[in-house]
Amino acid sequence: MVVNVDELLAYGATYKKLIKGEIICKEGDAALFYFQLVKGRLKWINIDEEGRELIHDIIVPGESFGEAPLFDDDLYDATAVAEEDSVLIRLRLPLFKQLLNDHPVTHFAFTKLLAQKLRFKFLLVKMLADCNPETRLITLFRYLIQHKKNICFACNKLLLTRKQLAGMVGLRVETVIRAIKQLEQKEIVSITKGKVYIENMTSIISY
Repeated sequence: MVVNVDELLAYGATYKKLIKGEIICKEGDAALFYFQLVKGRLKWINIDEEGRELIHDIIVPGESFGEAPLFDDDLYDATAVAEEDSVLIRLRLPLFKQLLNDHPVTHFAFTKLLAQKLRFKFLLVKMLADCNPETRLITLFRYLIQHKKNICFACNKLLLTRKQLAGMVGLRVETVIRAIKQLEQKEIVSITKGKVYIENMTSIISY
């Protein structure tokens, strides 16, 4: 959890229900709220002129998104879209800044979050510079394992579709499918009923 929900509500935050496919904020919009997901899943994306998506992140409950313009007064650099019916909590920007001023511990935790997201941006740039599809996927899997994100650790199932993976690593879906099959042959992942399972997390960490 980024910011305690009770703290957000105490400063006047409200809940908002979303339907699948609904846009929460668009690239180029001015930031008016702090957003934090309560239920469901969102994707944080850029869309090119041909309609292809570059997925920067898949947002899960307890995570925030679109933080940069809250601090630099610039515009959103990506678009947030509901991947499924979802619920978020939002707090108007002036009240969010007041919350951070009043709660230094929360402010510090939020600053740490921004640093982690900046590191992930560097990881994405490094990953996209690599021409090997398997290496791109392994790099992403390693990050997801280390940050306990988008993986069901009870069953090792990857909670991302092949299309989402393709959007995150900058490859065509067909290329991702081939790369995953190659990783399956190396016994790093397995595929059951169309779902990808990361069988050998130790190998991925040390890959």
